[in-house]
Amino acid sequence: MNDNNHIPIVIGNCLPFRIIERETDEWNATLEEVNSREYDYVKLNRMSTFIDIGIAPFSLGIGFDGSLVLPATEEYRTKENALEKFNQTLGILLLGGIYSESVQPDNISYGTLFFDGYIKIHGGSSGLVAGFHKSIRSKLVGTIDSIKLLEPKSIKTSEIEKVYEIGKDIIQNLPNLSANMLLDGTSHYVRNQWSESLIFLWTSIEQLINQIWEQEIIKSKIEGVIEGRTDFLKDYRTWTTSTRIETLFQKGFIPLEVYKFLNLARKTRNDFIHNGKPLNKEKVENALTGLFQFISLIISDYKSTAKLDDTLEVIRQNQRGELFPKKTKLENNEVTHWLELPPIPGDSHWGEKEYEIIEELVLKPIKKE
Repeated sequence: MNDNNHIPIVIGNCLPFRIIERETDEWNATLEEVNSREYDYVKLNRMSTFIDIGIAPFSLGIGFDGSLVLPATEEYRTKENALEKFNQTLGILLLGGIYSESVQPDNISYGTLFFDGYIKIHGGSSGLVAGFHKSIRSKLVGTIDSIKLLEPKSIKTSEIEKVYEIGKDIIQNLPNLSANMLLDGTSHYVRNQWSESLIFLWTSIEQLINQIWEQEIIKSKIEGVIEGRTDFLKDYRTWTTSTRIETLFQKGFIPLEVYKFLNLARKTRNDFIHNGKPLNKEKVENALTGLFQFISLIISDYKSTAKLDDTLEVIRQNQRGELFPKKTKLENNEVTHWLELPPIPGDSHWGEKEYEIIEELVLKPIKKE
């Protein structure tokens, strides 16, 4: 490897899998190409775009397969620092309207970016998501995973750049909010990890409560106030989060519907932290809805709670399904492809006995349905 034609990089991978296309790109791998591993794997190793995330003179790169890329400078050579920057970027994109889940530490790798715009992953990761990306780039992907390459969702680079600017404008109006924490809260929510989700979502709510409290209460100019008023209003022992929510509600900064969500979320958080009460989707949903409606209020100067409704709906749509699906029968138009049964080791075809087993365990129940 020529030392003059590449730079070391740090790579982050997350869900969901998507193709990132330039305007002239088109990913159209056929079923036969996917099954035979004859798809254009080289393209999956290519960079698609770079976006300015405030680390000049460098940028954050995004690969054709959705991989996130940072230069392996001294700052980003640790997983902690790289993770923070990856998830901060994804959190801003989420606020702008592009759904992603957080990068996890075991899905961070190190590799090489060649000056011709192609990436090579070397190692460093043990996560399933990073392993999937490495396998599709080298055509060593398994049958179950390879089907994800058939008609995957795609996003144009121009859309990513536009959405990032929208998200950046939003986050600039929320100086107290951590985009990383917001992303962790929504990511745990879609995975049904209720306790983790609640902690991150509620912490994000408290960050916003403190922002409004500082802007609208502490910094409000009142003639003839006593000395020490500012320090008094900053005292968390006197002005707890519940007291601040109540005060902001009475002063008209928080409407009734948001007030209800925030108080239900606060009670759930207190019951969980202090008494270990179990959590469920409905309880954590109050925190999720309250947070996004609260963000909408702030960025609309307290005029609307619905500016981020589309983003909230996308988060809900990506939530993992029930343990046992309620639907047990598919309509004809819902089935597009069948997974071919592999040959028996040592045989070139399935034997009569094997088909009898399949008939008994699989085909008869289907026919009965």
